Amino acid sequence: MEEWGWSGSSSSSSDGEAVSPGDSPEPSPGPGPGPEAPLRLNVGGSRFVLARQQAAVLPGSRLGKLALCRSLEHGLRLADDYSPERDEFFFDRDPAVFREVWQLYRSGRPGPSPGLGLCSRRYRSELRYWGVPRARAQRCCRLLLRERRQREAEEEQLRRQLQAVLGLGLGLGLSPDSGPWLSRLRGRVWELLERPPCTVTGRLLWVSGCLTVLLSITVLILGTVPELSGSPGPTLWLLEAACSCALSAQLVLRLVSAPQPHRFLLRPINLAHLLALLPFYSELAAGRPGPGQHSRLLQAARPLRVFRVLTLARYSTGLRAFGFTLRRCSQQVCCLLLFMALGIFTFSALVHQAEHHLPGTNFTSIPAAWWWAAVSISTVGYGDTTPETLLGRVFAFACISFGIILNGMPISMLFNKFSDYYAKLKALERASVLKERGGIALKDRARRKLVQCCGNQVSRD
Repeated sequence: MEEWGWSGSSSSSSDGEAVSPGDSPEPSPGPGPGPEAPLRLNVGGSRFVLARQQAAVLPGSRLGKLALCRSLEHGLRLADDYSPERDEFFFDRDPAVFREVWQLYRSGRPGPSPGLGLCSRRYRSELRYWGVPRARAQRCCRLLLRERRQREAEEEQLRRQLQAVLGLGLGLGLSPDSGPWLSRLRGRVWELLERPPCTVTGRLLWVSGCLTVLLSITVLILGTVPELSGSPGPTLWLLEAACSCALSAQLVLRLVSAPQPHRFLLRPINLAHLLALLPFYSELAAGRPGPGQHSRLLQAARPLRVFRVLTLARYSTGLRAFGFTLRRCSQQVCCLLLFMALGIFTFSALVHQAEHHLPGTNFTSIPAAWWWAAVSISTVGYGDTTPETLLGRVFAFACISFGIILNGMPISMLFNKFSDYYAKLKALERASVLKERGGIALKDRARRKLVQCCGNQVSRD
């Protein structure tokens, strides 16, 4: 085994020195092994000089082992390359993070953390590569690293949830051109129905589904008009049947092609879809499809068709972003409802105490004053019930002021969240469409280029 050492004199650089890429240290012509010679390192194009005694402060680290080894073979196991001309070791790593490691060997503590501007996973990977324990870092740096790691985990979770909202993270796990034919068919149907429309077929299905929902809502609205609902022609019912069958077919196709059918059915939008179809099939099961012949139970189930409005969220990114915002801010919304309930109870009790003794007053009890408190705290103010005493009007003014403050607090937060989630959903949707189009365009360009090359070759022959 070849014995070797680092040549070079022990100058001021032996105490540790960072050298710019342009000012490379000249190799010393002195022969023989140099047990006191400094380590010359080239990390990602940036050159550093470190005394071997300083590197041995952490004997278990990569540089500590490099300072103690005496064989070229062992040294090359620790470094990526070695230059005999410059007498330096090359490491293909990030120099920004290594500058902290270099400062740690020199002074015993890392310097300011430029590496914290990087991804926390990449930063930890760099420290793990150099064998430097994170406990050596200052407490403030460790806290910053922990906060960044938590923030990155939250951003990753948010990204996955947004992908699930668009149906981008629920693939079947198979390539479109591989696997059994049934799985390929399910994957293609799922992409056409759930993914953002990026093909002509997907756009046609998207437009037809949206028009079907809108036509169904229109039929529901017209069915409440006495002049139309009492007409002898079954036109509205036929339109309702056609829309219900189309929506049922869409739901069945989505359920059959879903990667996880049980989780698919438990999604709120699919539960709303089922509830919206329940009145139509109940009427068919009762054998009374004609208008005006429904039992009270069937008539009570007819308002469930209003849930078809929620199915428009399949075709509207804004509605999806709004629902996602309410789910993400559920705690804040619950706190808002709690504060409203406390305000309603408090001010209704105060106004009842101030107005109950008046003859003919509407504030006969605290529950009777709830309606007035709810209307006032929401700043609507119908005016159907008003306090008459001076003390009651003071309580009314306080109730309205409390409602203005209460309603103004969450609006900015919800709007900012909604704008952020809407922009991220649109970005993910646009990226998915461009990815699909890019793949198709790449295949077409490659095919045209191949045909062109083959044609040129044939013409030359």
